[in-house]
Amino acid sequence: MEELLPTVLAVVAVILTVILSIVGVQVILVLTEVKKTLTKINATLDEAEAKINAIVSPLQNLGGLAGGLQTGIQVFETFTNWLTSRKDGRKK
Repeated sequence: MEELLPTVLAVVAVILTVILSIVGVQVILVLTEVKKTLTKINATLDEAEAKINAIVSPLQNLGGLAGGLQTGIQVFETFTNWLTSRKDGRKK
């Protein structure tokens, strides 16, 4: 009876070691797959960001164009007002 307890404990320790080793290997394999998946997701997001920037960039340029046109119109109005005031000044 005294030799049975150490034998059972040794067998249980070996079984737990084997089970934990298998679980550890499975965890490593799962983490490897997660890393591959995250790499693919990151590449997809980078590509989507590049395409969105390609779409948004011309729209930003249109905003700059609109600002430039507005400034040009203001300059033209100021110039025509200046010409009108000079013309009115000469008539008087």
